[in-house]
Amino acid sequence: MKISLKWLNEYVDVEEFLSNPQKLAERLTNTGLEVETIIDQRRSLDKVVIGNLLKVDKHPNADRLTLCEVALGDGVVQQIVCGATNHKKGDMVAVALPGAVLPGDFRIKLSKIRGVESQGMLCSEKELGLSGEGAGIIILPHDAPIGKSFSIYMGMDDVYFEINVTPNRADVLSHWGLAREVGALL
Repeated sequence: MKISLKWLNEYVDVEEFLSNPQKLAERLTNTGLEVETIIDQRRSLDKVVIGNLLKVDKHPNADRLTLCEVALGDGVVQQIVCGATNHKKGDMVAVALPGAVLPGDFRIKLSKIRGVESQGMLCSEKELGLSGEGAGIIILPHDAPIGKSFSIYMGMDDVYFEINVTPNRADVLSHWGLAREVGALL
């Protein structure tokens, strides 16, 4: 069974465990509700932020690439080489910064693409693990806040527990039932 800690928090106060879900997982496991997996969405899209395309030019050494200047907030502007074609100046986009590890263990680092330094990557839904499609980069609404974490903006900042529930514990097969159990524990 999969449980959302944010949803569970609506029924019982588990706010303190959102930053350290392992502590709650240990307590649940000690009571017989085996937490098999902890999925922290915040960490899966760590270092992916919202950026604003200030400038989009053709790459000087490649016909199918663009060279973009991306504002990331607080006066930070980075140069990124992009292979997609669906973006233009002024678009709000998802930017994976150096050090980000995207789904599939794809690590973003400073690189040179055709002789030009690229300081990150503009991301498609497929690259972020949001869908199987990846025809172009994600274009966000123009009111998206520059520099904000992409996972928080998209509401993907939750922690999930996969719990192995034994047949005799049908009372905890819902968020409400588990909230009652957690309330008794805490």
